[in-house]
Amino acid sequence: MPEAAPKGADLRTGIGLVLVTACMFAGSDATIKYLGGTIPVLILLWVRYMFQAATMAGWHLMRGGPIRMRSRVPLLQALRGFLLLCNSAASFYGVQLIPLAEFTALMLLAPVATTVLGALVLKEPVSPARWAMVALGVAGMLAVVRPAGAGALGWGALLPIASALCYAAFQLVTRRIAGADDLVVTNFLSALLVTSVLGVILWVAPLDIAPTLHLASGKQWGLLLLMGTFATAGHVCMAGAVRAAPLSVLMPFAYAQIAFATAIGWLLFAHAPDAWAVAGICLIGLGGIGTVWLNGRAAPGGS
Repeated sequence: MPEAAPKGADLRTGIGLVLVTACMFAGSDATIKYLGGTIPVLILLWVRYMFQAATMAGWHLMRGGPIRMRSRVPLLQALRGFLLLCNSAASFYGVQLIPLAEFTALMLLAPVATTVLGALVLKEPVSPARWAMVALGVAGMLAVVRPAGAGALGWGALLPIASALCYAAFQLVTRRIAGADDLVVTNFLSALLVTSVLGVILWVAPLDIAPTLHLASGKQWGLLLLMGTFATAGHVCMAGAVRAAPLSVLMPFAYAQIAFATAIGWLLFAHAPDAWAVAGICLIGLGGIGTVWLNGRAAPGGS
């Protein structure tokens, strides 16, 4: 029997929102890559999470009621925030060093990495079919990265891979928190923790935030706002998609982000993946989509 759908499931709406999410995240990554040439990446990261923290706080207030800082699982919330910081830092620096399409494909190794971490850390049973999807993802990663020889991406490729691993761990922790704390409050707490830690780092680092932002042009300020809007809108659309349709049906469409990233990379940065990279991207996509589909079948109510 297929996975149970949310009450009043609307597949068209859910799939449409996931495609918008994929486009928003690709746009956010492209904006970060573009701005990273003129504004320090640490400042970009801090602005990004300042924007999210303010947006989540406003959203919670609009739902009625003050923001309660209390959590039933404070240690897990702290761990989630730390993993988000590691994921985002690796992502923001990684996108500066390698092309957008290849970066996105390596980031989307996260579902495959979740399978491995679930087996190693949580001792979850993993079927041979799911291990086969892991093998596809690893083969795709090697084809994209090419550790040696023509077309090798160099050490910079380790950053999106590290980001994918951090995001996989982040998802496992989020699963544990989901039944204890409200999702909006959880996202606000994570953004607040990341913003606070980055604020301390920037305070001690030899970077002048105020002069940097003061000297930013109108175009740069517009792109900073666009970066935060893309990322926050992506999260909001994804939340709406999950309420509209089953996650196992939606997640394969999230891999459209690779197509959006490839198109944006070609238009803005004049880069197109070579044949090896295309083959690797396809293998990563197959491994990720297969993993999501098998996870949906294995979920309660699945076949």
